[in-house]
Amino acid sequence: MKNFTRPQMLLNRALLGLTTLLVASGMLNAQPKLTYSEAVASHPDWVQIPGELIRPDCIHQIPAGATVSISDDANAGDDIILKGQVIAHYEACSEEAIVTRQSPSQPGGLVPSVGNGWVEDTNWAPKLKKGDDIDWLQNQFVVPSAPKKNGAIVFLFNGIEPKSGKWIMQPVLQYGPSAAGGGNYWAMASWLVGTTKAYFSALTPVHAGDMMVGTMEQTDNSGGTLAYIVDAYDATSTAETALEFRSKGIKWGWAFQAVLEAYNVTTCNNFPASGQVKFYNTEMAHGFPSFDLYSPLNFHGEFDNYGGSGGPSCGFSTSVSGGAAVLQF
Repeated sequence: MKNFTRPQMLLNRALLGLTTLLVASGMLNAQPKLTYSEAVASHPDWVQIPGELIRPDCIHQIPAGATVSISDDANAGDDIILKGQVIAHYEACSEEAIVTRQSPSQPGGLVPSVGNGWVEDTNWAPKLKKGDDIDWLQNQFVVPSAPKKNGAIVFLFNGIEPKSGKWIMQPVLQYGPSAAGGGNYWAMASWLVGTTKAYFSALTPVHAGDMMVGTMEQTDNSGGTLAYIVDAYDATSTAETALEFRSKGIKWGWAFQAVLEAYNVTTCNNFPASGQVKFYNTEMAHGFPSFDLYSPLNFHGEFDNYGGSGGPSCGFSTSVSGGAAVLQF
């Protein structure tokens, strides 16, 4: 049993600096059986974020130090709180996003098409008692070399979802432009993505060879309201971009140790030239506030909606051993 605290997490970072086929779902109001290209064509003003095609007015950058307050009611509005004051309120969008990631709660919908969506992942949904959640997930990986050919969007991350798949918290490394910004370079941001809205922290450039650390940590549980911090940290440069939120009525019980997601892939050269990424030193805990570490870890690899869809076959494989996962492409 280990009690993780913010100072300990910062100390761990300092030490670091030293040293299947699933059809992604359209939402209820999205035309069923669309290909990704058809979905984009029918929503020309919508933008791609990790796991969703969404209206741009449904995405919000959150100032550093502010907290997003959400509930399990996707139609409810959310408050943005800074220093105890509500600084913004966002109502749910009138149109739900088109989910382009693994989403068990929405059968049918978007048909996989060439080079779009989740490619492969390692995940685990442990048994949890009532009132218990995944309270801590952290691992690290080296920012890979850039793709030999630009034109695609590549996301790499770990994350936690409820089993419904209606939300995901994720510290994300991206190459290529997304709704958060970016271009033909690596950058990181922390995301909270729901079916009718999405929130992200400031997009921060990083460099190939840097040590990326992705952390999700529960920081409070008061009256059934859970507080989390999602943190993307570059242990090489000490750059950090984090997002804090509170949720009520959501059970966070599905962990993703490593995920590769990509869009507009037309050639294997759109993926990082390294050909693989290794996520390692994975730690996961539950039982807040005691933070009971899981041992052993039981993650398993899967291929997602990209596979078998006509995209280029790039030697995809996943392997899991202890606290490490290797995604090859």
